[in-house]
Amino acid sequence: MKPKTKLQNRVAELSKELWSISKEQKEWAYKTCLEHRAYATKNRVLCLDCGETFSPQLVSRKKAICPNCITKVQVKDSRNTTDKQINYFAITEIMEEFQVIRNFEIIAQYKKGNPVNYCLHEILQYWVQPDGKTTMFGKSHNSNWCMDSWSGSMEIRQETKRWGGNKYDVYPRFYHPKSEFKKEYLKYGINHNLKGLSFLEAIQVVPNNPHIETLLKAKQYALAGQGNSYRIRTYWDSIKTCLRNKYYVKDAIIWIDYMELLKYFKKDLRNAKYVCPKDLMKEHDRLMKKKREILRLQEIEQERLKVIKRQENLEKAIVEYVERNRKFFDLEFTKDNITVKLLQSVEEFKQEGDELKHCVFTNEYYSRQNSLVFSARVEGKRTETIEVSLDDMKISQSRGLNNKSTEHHNKIVDLVSKNLRHIRKIAIQNKKNSNHFQKIAV
Repeated sequence: MKPKTKLQNRVAELSKELWSISKEQKEWAYKTCLEHRAYATKNRVLCLDCGETFSPQLVSRKKAICPNCITKVQVKDSRNTTDKQINYFAITEIMEEFQVIRNFEIIAQYKKGNPVNYCLHEILQYWVQPDGKTTMFGKSHNSNWCMDSWSGSMEIRQETKRWGGNKYDVYPRFYHPKSEFKKEYLKYGINHNLKGLSFLEAIQVVPNNPHIETLLKAKQYALAGQGNSYRIRTYWDSIKTCLRNKYYVKDAIIWIDYMELLKYFKKDLRNAKYVCPKDLMKEHDRLMKKKREILRLQEIEQERLKVIKRQENLEKAIVEYVERNRKFFDLEFTKDNITVKLLQSVEEFKQEGDELKHCVFTNEYYSRQNSLVFSARVEGKRTETIEVSLDDMKISQSRGLNNKSTEHHNKIVDLVSKNLRHIRKIAIQNKKNSNHFQKIAV
Protein backbone atom coordinates (compact mmCIF):
# COMPACT_ATOMS: atom_id res chain seq x y z
CA MET A 1 0.00 0.00 0.00
CA LYS A 2 1.07 3.58 -0.52
CA PRO A 3 2.43 5.37 2.57
CA LYS A 4 -0.32 7.42 4.20
CA THR A 5 1.11 8.79 7.43
CA LYS A 6 4.13 10.97 8.07
CA LEU A 7 5.93 8.01 9.64
CA GLN A 8 5.20 5.71 6.71
CA ASN A 9 6.41 8.31 4.21
CA ARG A 10 9.60 8.76 6.20
CA VAL A 11 10.24 5.00 6.32
CA ALA A 12 9.68 4.71 2.56
CA GLU A 13 12.20 7.50 1.92
CA LEU A 14 14.81 6.20 4.36
CA SER A 15 14.54 2.72 2.85
CA LYS A 16 15.94 4.10 -0.41
CA GLU A 17 19.12 5.11 1.44
CA LEU A 18 19.92 1.57 2.60
CA TRP A 19 22.92 -0.07 0.97
CA SER A 20 22.38 -2.96 -1.43
CA ILE A 21 23.57 -6.30 -0.11
CA SER A 22 27.29 -6.70 -0.83
CA LYS A 23 29.11 -9.51 -2.59
CA GLU A 24 30.76 -10.52 0.68
CA GLN A 25 27.37 -10.72 2.43
CA LYS A 26 26.00 -12.87 -0.39
CA GLU A 27 28.97 -15.23 -0.16
CA TRP A 28 28.44 -15.48 3.60
CA ALA A 29 24.76 -16.33 3.05
CA TYR A 30 25.55 -19.03 0.47
CA LYS A 31 28.12 -20.63 2.77
CA THR A 32 26.38 -20.28 6.16
CA CYS A 33 22.61 -20.16 5.70
CA LEU A 34 22.18 -23.33 3.64
CA GLU A 35 22.90 -26.98 4.34
CA HIS A 36 25.62 -28.42 2.15
CA ARG A 37 24.40 -31.86 1.13
CA ALA A 38 25.46 -34.86 -0.91
CA TYR A 39 23.34 -37.80 -2.03
CA ALA A 40 24.99 -41.21 -1.98
CA THR A 41 24.36 -44.58 -3.63
CA LYS A 42 26.55 -47.68 -3.48
CA ASN A 43 28.63 -46.56 -6.47
CA ARG A 44 28.84 -42.77 -6.24
CA VAL A 45 28.28 -39.67 -4.13
CA LEU A 46 26.65 -36.61 -5.75
CA CYS A 47 27.77 -33.23 -4.35
CA LEU A 48 24.80 -30.91 -4.76
CA ASP A 49 26.94 -27.78 -4.51
CA CYS A 50 28.97 -28.43 -7.66
CA GLY A 51 26.84 -31.14 -9.29
CA GLU A 52 29.82 -33.49 -9.63
CA THR A 53 30.25 -37.01 -8.23
CA PHE A 54 33.01 -38.64 -6.20
CA SER A 55 33.86 -42.00 -4.63
CA PRO A 56 31.92 -43.32 -1.59
CA GLN A 57 35.30 -44.22 -0.07
CA LEU A 58 35.77 -40.55 0.82
CA VAL A 59 32.72 -40.66 3.13
CA SER A 60 33.28 -41.02 6.87
CA ARG A 61 30.42 -40.95 9.40
CA LYS A 62 28.01 -39.51 6.86
CA LYS A 63 30.37 -36.60 6.17
CA ALA A 64 32.83 -35.87 3.39
CA ILE A 65 34.83 -33.16 1.64
CA CYS A 66 33.98 -32.96 -2.04
CA PRO A 67 37.27 -33.23 -3.99
CA ASN A 68 35.78 -31.16 -6.84
CA CYS A 69 34.69 -28.00 -4.97
CA ILE A 70 36.36 -28.60 -1.54
CA THR A 71 33.02 -28.21 0.27
CA LYS A 72 32.22 -30.04 3.50
CA VAL A 73 28.99 -31.92 2.86
CA GLN A 74 26.51 -33.94 4.90
CA VAL A 75 25.93 -37.24 3.12
CA LYS A 76 22.50 -38.87 2.88
CA ASP A 77 21.52 -42.12 1.18
CA SER A 78 19.38 -41.19 -1.80
CA ARG A 79 19.11 -41.72 -5.55
CA ASN A 80 17.77 -38.20 -6.08
CA THR A 81 19.70 -36.01 -8.50
CA THR A 82 17.88 -32.73 -7.79
CA ASP A 83 17.04 -30.75 -4.67
CA LYS A 84 15.88 -27.33 -3.48
CA GLN A 85 16.41 -25.29 -0.33
CA ILE A 86 14.69 -22.11 0.88
CA ASN A 87 15.91 -20.21 3.92
CA TYR A 88 15.80 -16.77 5.53
CA PHE A 89 18.55 -14.63 6.99
CA ALA A 90 18.69 -11.05 8.24
CA ILE A 91 21.01 -8.07 8.29
CA THR A 92 20.35 -5.39 10.90
CA GLU A 93 21.28 -1.71 10.64
CA ILE A 94 20.73 1.49 12.58
CA MET A 95 19.15 4.30 10.57
CA GLU A 96 18.68 7.49 12.58
CA GLU A 97 16.43 6.52 15.52
CA PHE A 98 15.26 3.28 13.85
CA GLN A 99 16.52 -0.24 14.40
CA VAL A 100 16.16 -1.78 10.94
CA ILE A 101 15.82 -5.54 10.43
CA ARG A 102 16.33 -6.45 6.78
CA ASN A 103 15.04 -9.96 6.00
CA PHE A 104 16.26 -11.84 2.93
CA GLU A 105 15.10 -15.03 1.25
CA ILE A 106 17.71 -17.32 -0.27
CA ILE A 107 16.67 -20.07 -2.69
CA ALA A 108 19.10 -22.73 -3.87
CA GLN A 109 18.29 -25.15 -6.70
CA TYR A 110 20.45 -28.21 -7.27
CA LYS A 111 20.80 -30.49 -10.28
CA LYS A 112 23.30 -33.19 -11.17
CA GLY A 113 25.94 -31.98 -13.61
CA ASN A 114 25.36 -28.29 -12.81
CA PRO A 115 26.64 -26.03 -10.01
CA VAL A 116 24.07 -24.82 -7.53
CA ASN A 117 21.86 -21.95 -8.75
CA TYR A 118 21.18 -19.26 -6.14
CA CYS A 119 18.39 -16.70 -6.00
CA LEU A 120 18.66 -14.09 -3.23
CA HIS A 121 16.35 -11.13 -2.67
CA GLU A 122 15.19 -8.85 0.10
CA ILE A 123 11.63 -9.58 1.19
CA LEU A 124 10.79 -7.50 4.27
CA GLN A 125 12.13 -4.72 6.49
CA TYR A 126 11.12 -4.01 10.09
CA TRP A 127 11.62 -0.37 11.09
CA VAL A 128 11.52 -0.39 14.89
CA GLN A 129 11.22 2.86 16.83
CA PRO A 130 12.64 3.32 20.37
CA ASP A 131 9.17 2.74 21.86
CA GLY A 132 8.92 -0.62 20.06
CA LYS A 133 6.41 0.48 17.43
CA THR A 134 7.21 -1.28 14.16
CA THR A 135 6.58 -0.25 10.55
CA MET A 136 6.85 -3.00 7.92
CA PHE A 137 8.19 -2.27 4.45
CA GLY A 138 8.47 -5.16 2.03
CA LYS A 139 7.00 -7.47 -0.57
CA SER A 140 3.60 -9.16 -0.43
CA HIS A 141 3.60 -12.52 1.30
CA ASN A 142 1.43 -15.06 -0.52
CA SER A 143 0.76 -18.16 1.53
CA ASN A 144 -1.89 -20.79 0.88
CA TRP A 145 -2.34 -24.54 0.33
CA CYS A 146 -0.03 -24.83 -2.65
CA MET A 147 2.48 -21.98 -2.36
CA ASP A 148 4.47 -19.77 -0.02
CA SER A 149 6.15 -16.91 -1.84
CA TRP A 150 7.08 -13.24 -1.71
CA SER A 151 6.24 -11.09 -4.69
CA GLY A 152 5.54 -7.57 -5.85
CA SER A 153 7.42 -4.40 -5.05
CA MET A 154 8.67 -3.14 -1.68
CA GLU A 155 5.78 -1.22 -0.08
CA ILE A 156 4.33 -0.40 3.31
CA ARG A 157 2.69 -3.56 4.67
CA GLN A 158 0.07 -3.86 7.39
CA GLU A 159 0.06 -6.56 10.04
CA THR A 160 -2.28 -9.31 8.86
CA LYS A 161 -3.47 -11.94 11.31
CA ARG A 162 -3.78 -15.54 10.19
CA TRP A 163 -4.02 -18.90 11.92
CA GLY A 164 -0.90 -19.25 14.06
CA GLY A 165 0.32 -15.64 13.95
CA ASN A 166 1.04 -12.65 11.74
CA LYS A 167 1.28 -13.11 7.99
CA TYR A 168 4.48 -11.04 8.00
CA ASP A 169 6.30 -12.90 10.78
CA VAL A 170 9.78 -13.87 9.57
CA TYR A 171 12.14 -16.16 11.51
CA PRO A 172 15.68 -15.76 10.09
CA ARG A 173 17.91 -18.77 10.48
CA PHE A 174 20.94 -16.49 10.88
CA TYR A 175 21.79 -12.82 11.37
CA HIS A 176 24.85 -11.48 9.58
CA PRO A 177 27.76 -11.33 12.08
CA LYS A 178 28.42 -7.64 11.30
CA SER A 179 24.81 -6.63 11.98
CA GLU A 180 24.34 -3.45 14.01
CA PHE A 181 22.13 -3.45 17.10
CA LYS A 182 21.29 -0.58 19.41
CA LYS A 183 22.87 -0.56 22.86
CA GLU A 184 19.51 -0.95 24.58
CA TYR A 185 19.07 -4.31 22.80
CA LEU A 186 22.66 -5.46 23.22
CA LYS A 187 22.42 -5.08 26.99
CA TYR A 188 19.67 -7.75 27.00
CA GLY A 189 21.79 -10.15 24.94
CA ILE A 190 19.88 -9.46 21.71
CA ASN A 191 22.54 -9.57 18.99
CA HIS A 192 23.48 -11.35 15.77
CA ASN A 193 23.51 -14.72 17.59
CA LEU A 194 19.76 -14.50 18.23
CA LYS A 195 18.05 -17.83 17.53
CA GLY A 196 14.75 -19.44 18.43
CA LEU A 197 13.03 -16.05 18.84
CA SER A 198 12.41 -13.47 16.16
CA PHE A 199 13.79 -9.99 16.86
CA LEU A 200 10.29 -8.58 17.41
CA GLU A 201 9.46 -11.35 19.87
CA ALA A 202 12.74 -10.82 21.69
CA ILE A 203 12.32 -7.07 22.26
CA GLN A 204 8.80 -7.66 23.59
CA VAL A 205 9.55 -10.64 25.82
CA VAL A 206 13.14 -10.29 27.05
CA PRO A 207 12.90 -6.96 28.96
CA ASN A 208 10.10 -8.43 31.10
CA ASN A 209 11.47 -11.97 31.43
CA PRO A 210 14.77 -12.29 33.34
CA HIS A 211 14.96 -16.02 32.57
CA ILE A 212 15.10 -15.48 28.81
CA GLU A 213 17.45 -12.51 29.22
CA THR A 214 19.84 -14.69 31.22
CA LEU A 215 19.68 -17.46 28.59
CA LEU A 216 20.39 -15.05 25.74
CA LYS A 217 23.36 -13.52 27.54
CA ALA A 218 24.66 -17.02 28.21
CA LYS A 219 24.17 -17.88 24.51
CA GLN A 220 21.74 -20.68 25.42
CA TYR A 221 19.64 -19.93 22.34
CA ALA A 222 17.87 -23.30 22.16
CA LEU A 223 16.55 -22.91 25.70
CA ALA A 224 15.71 -19.23 25.15
CA GLY A 225 13.64 -20.25 22.13
CA GLN A 226 11.29 -22.12 24.48
CA GLY A 227 10.01 -18.69 25.60
CA ASN A 228 7.70 -18.66 28.63
CA SER A 229 7.41 -22.44 28.69
CA TYR A 230 6.49 -23.73 32.14
CA ARG A 231 9.20 -26.37 31.68
CA ILE A 232 11.88 -23.67 31.62
CA ARG A 233 10.57 -22.38 34.92
CA THR A 234 10.26 -25.91 36.32
CA TYR A 235 13.87 -26.81 35.56
CA TRP A 236 15.40 -23.37 36.17
CA ASP A 237 17.69 -24.71 38.94
CA SER A 238 19.00 -27.34 36.51
CA ILE A 239 19.53 -24.66 33.87
CA LYS A 240 21.56 -22.61 36.36
CA THR A 241 23.73 -25.69 36.91
CA CYS A 242 24.35 -25.79 33.14
CA LEU A 243 25.28 -22.10 33.14
CA ARG A 244 27.74 -22.51 36.03
CA ASN A 245 29.40 -25.43 34.26
CA LYS A 246 29.36 -23.70 30.83
CA TYR A 247 27.33 -26.57 29.40
CA TYR A 248 25.68 -25.64 26.08
CA VAL A 249 22.25 -27.17 25.36
CA LYS A 250 21.86 -27.69 21.61
CA ASP A 251 18.49 -29.47 21.65
CA ALA A 252 16.27 -27.92 24.33
CA ILE A 253 13.32 -30.29 23.90
CA ILE A 254 15.46 -33.43 24.24
CA TRP A 255 17.26 -31.91 27.25
CA ILE A 256 13.95 -31.08 28.95
CA ASP A 257 12.65 -34.59 28.26
CA TYR A 258 15.92 -35.87 29.77
CA MET A 259 15.27 -33.75 32.88
CA GLU A 260 11.85 -35.35 33.18
CA LEU A 261 13.48 -38.77 33.01
CA LEU A 262 15.97 -37.76 35.72
CA LYS A 263 13.07 -36.54 37.83
CA TYR A 264 11.30 -39.86 37.31
CA PHE A 265 14.37 -41.73 38.58
CA LYS A 266 14.67 -39.25 41.48
CA LYS A 267 18.13 -38.04 40.50
CA ASP A 268 19.62 -34.81 41.83
CA LEU A 269 18.54 -32.18 39.27
CA ARG A 270 21.22 -29.77 40.55
CA ASN A 271 24.11 -32.18 40.14
CA ALA A 272 26.23 -31.44 37.05
CA LYS A 273 27.01 -35.17 36.74
CA TYR A 274 23.41 -35.78 35.69
CA VAL A 275 22.34 -32.39 34.35
CA CYS A 276 25.33 -31.90 31.99
CA PRO A 277 25.85 -35.23 30.19
CA LYS A 278 28.67 -35.47 27.64
CA ASP A 279 26.39 -37.33 25.24
CA LEU A 280 22.84 -36.06 25.83
CA MET A 281 21.13 -38.32 23.30
CA LYS A 282 22.90 -41.42 24.59
CA GLU A 283 21.92 -40.70 28.21
CA HIS A 284 18.38 -39.77 27.19
CA ASP A 285 17.95 -43.05 25.31
CA ARG A 286 19.54 -45.07 28.12
CA LEU A 287 17.12 -43.71 30.72
CA MET A 288 14.21 -44.01 28.32
CA LYS A 289 14.96 -47.73 27.81
CA LYS A 290 15.40 -48.18 31.55
CA LYS A 291 12.08 -46.51 32.25
CA ARG A 292 10.39 -48.56 29.53
CA GLU A 293 11.72 -51.74 31.13
CA ILE A 294 10.38 -50.67 34.52
CA LEU A 295 7.01 -49.99 32.99
CA ARG A 296 7.07 -53.39 31.32
CA LEU A 297 7.84 -55.11 34.61
CA GLN A 298 5.12 -53.13 36.34
CA GLU A 299 2.61 -54.38 33.79
CA ILE A 300 3.69 -57.96 34.47
CA GLU A 301 3.55 -57.56 38.27
CA GLN A 302 0.08 -56.05 38.48
CA GLU A 303 -0.48 -57.48 41.95
CA ARG A 304 1.79 -54.90 43.46
CA LEU A 305 0.10 -51.82 44.86
CA LYS A 306 2.11 -49.28 42.87
CA VAL A 307 1.37 -51.08 39.63
CA ILE A 308 -2.34 -51.19 40.43
CA LYS A 309 -2.32 -47.47 41.20
CA ARG A 310 -0.49 -46.71 37.99
CA GLN A 311 -2.94 -48.85 36.07
CA GLU A 312 -5.84 -46.91 37.58
CA ASN A 313 -4.20 -43.62 36.58
CA LEU A 314 -3.54 -44.96 33.10
CA GLU A 315 -7.15 -46.01 32.68
CA LYS A 316 -8.23 -42.56 33.83
CA ALA A 317 -5.80 -40.98 31.35
CA ILE A 318 -7.23 -43.13 28.54
CA VAL A 319 -10.74 -41.90 29.26
CA GLU A 320 -9.65 -38.29 29.71
CA TYR A 321 -7.59 -38.37 26.52
CA VAL A 322 -10.50 -39.62 24.42
CA GLU A 323 -12.92 -37.18 26.06
CA ARG A 324 -10.55 -34.23 25.72
CA ASN A 325 -9.56 -34.83 22.10
CA ARG A 326 -12.62 -36.58 20.61
CA LYS A 327 -13.45 -33.52 18.48
CA PHE A 328 -10.04 -33.75 16.77
CA PHE A 329 -10.23 -37.48 15.88
CA ASP A 330 -11.66 -36.85 12.40
CA LEU A 331 -8.74 -34.61 11.40
CA GLU A 332 -6.61 -36.16 8.68
CA PHE A 333 -4.19 -34.25 6.44
CA THR A 334 -3.00 -35.85 3.22
CA LYS A 335 -0.66 -34.76 0.44
CA ASP A 336 0.91 -37.10 -2.10
CA ASN A 337 2.01 -40.18 -0.14
CA ILE A 338 2.03 -38.46 3.28
CA THR A 339 -0.86 -38.83 5.75
CA VAL A 340 -1.00 -37.09 9.14
CA LYS A 341 -3.57 -38.13 11.76
CA LEU A 342 -4.04 -37.61 15.51
CA LEU A 343 -3.01 -40.46 17.81
CA GLN A 344 -6.43 -41.60 19.02
CA SER A 345 -5.63 -43.72 22.06
CA VAL A 346 -2.96 -44.24 24.70
CA GLU A 347 -2.21 -47.61 23.08
CA GLU A 348 -1.35 -45.80 19.84
CA PHE A 349 1.10 -43.63 21.82
CA LYS A 350 2.81 -46.82 22.99
CA GLN A 351 2.94 -48.27 19.47
CA GLU A 352 4.31 -44.98 18.13
CA GLY A 353 7.01 -44.80 20.81
CA ASP A 354 8.01 -48.45 20.39
CA GLU A 355 8.26 -48.31 16.61
CA LEU A 356 10.06 -44.96 16.36
CA LYS A 357 12.04 -45.50 19.58
CA HIS A 358 11.32 -42.17 21.23
CA CYS A 359 9.65 -41.09 24.49
CA VAL A 360 6.16 -40.04 23.32
CA PHE A 361 4.67 -42.81 25.49
CA THR A 362 7.19 -43.19 28.31
CA ASN A 363 7.04 -39.45 29.04
CA GLU A 364 3.23 -39.55 28.91
CA TYR A 365 2.62 -37.03 26.15
CA TYR A 366 -1.00 -38.24 26.13
CA SER A 367 -1.58 -36.51 29.48
CA ARG A 368 -0.52 -33.05 28.26
CA GLN A 369 -3.55 -30.80 28.43
CA ASN A 370 -2.61 -28.16 25.86
CA SER A 371 -1.04 -30.12 23.03
CA LEU A 372 -2.02 -32.57 20.30
CA VAL A 373 0.20 -35.39 19.06
CA PHE A 374 -0.08 -36.52 15.43
CA SER A 375 1.45 -39.48 13.60
CA ALA A 376 2.82 -38.81 10.11
CA ARG A 377 2.98 -41.83 7.84
CA VAL A 378 4.58 -42.18 4.44
CA GLU A 379 2.91 -44.84 2.32
CA GLY A 380 1.32 -46.19 5.52
CA LYS A 381 4.61 -46.48 7.48
CA ARG A 382 5.11 -44.50 10.70
CA THR A 383 7.67 -41.82 9.87
CA GLU A 384 7.51 -38.88 12.31
CA THR A 385 5.57 -37.83 15.41
CA ILE A 386 4.37 -34.20 15.54
CA GLU A 387 3.40 -32.25 18.65
CA VAL A 388 1.22 -29.15 18.16
CA SER A 389 0.86 -26.64 21.01
CA LEU A 390 -2.72 -25.42 21.51
CA ASP A 391 -1.42 -22.42 23.50
CA ASP A 392 0.22 -20.67 20.56
CA MET A 393 -0.97 -22.97 17.73
CA LYS A 394 2.57 -23.81 16.61
CA ILE A 395 4.42 -27.04 15.91
CA SER A 396 6.49 -27.80 19.03
CA GLN A 397 8.46 -30.66 17.49
CA SER A 398 8.44 -33.28 14.76
CA ARG A 399 10.70 -36.29 15.25
CA GLY A 400 11.29 -39.58 13.50
CA LEU A 401 13.23 -42.72 14.41
CA ASN A 402 15.49 -42.14 17.46
CA ASN A 403 14.29 -38.52 17.71
CA LYS A 404 15.92 -37.58 14.40
CA SER A 405 14.43 -35.78 11.41
CA THR A 406 13.70 -37.85 8.34
CA GLU A 407 14.06 -36.98 4.66
CA HIS A 408 10.32 -36.19 4.67
CA HIS A 409 10.60 -33.79 7.65
CA ASN A 410 10.13 -30.52 5.74
CA LYS A 411 7.13 -31.85 3.78
CA ILE A 412 5.48 -33.16 6.95
CA VAL A 413 5.99 -29.89 8.86
CA ASP A 414 4.74 -27.90 5.87
CA LEU A 415 1.61 -30.08 5.58
CA VAL A 416 0.75 -29.65 9.28
CA SER A 417 1.55 -25.91 9.23
CA LYS A 418 -0.86 -25.33 6.37
CA ASN A 419 -3.62 -27.11 8.31
CA LEU A 420 -3.17 -25.39 11.68
CA ARG A 421 -6.22 -23.27 10.98
CA HIS A 422 -8.43 -26.40 11.06
CA ILE A 423 -7.04 -27.36 14.45
CA ARG A 424 -7.51 -23.83 15.75
CA LYS A 425 -11.12 -23.75 14.51
CA ILE A 426 -12.01 -26.91 16.44
CA ALA A 427 -10.12 -25.71 19.54
CA ILE A 428 -12.05 -22.42 19.55
CA GLN A 429 -15.37 -24.24 19.12
CA ASN A 430 -14.52 -26.55 22.03
CA LYS A 431 -13.74 -23.56 24.24
CA LYS A 432 -17.05 -21.88 23.33
CA ASN A 433 -19.01 -25.07 24.07
CA SER A 434 -17.22 -25.47 27.41
CA ASN A 435 -18.09 -21.90 28.45
CA HIS A 436 -21.70 -22.42 27.37
CA PHE A 437 -22.13 -25.52 29.55
CA GLN A 438 -20.55 -23.74 32.51
CA LYS A 439 -23.11 -20.93 32.25
CA ILE A 440 -25.98 -23.45 32.11
CA ALA A 441 -24.65 -25.23 35.19
CA VAL A 442 -24.53 -21.95 37.10
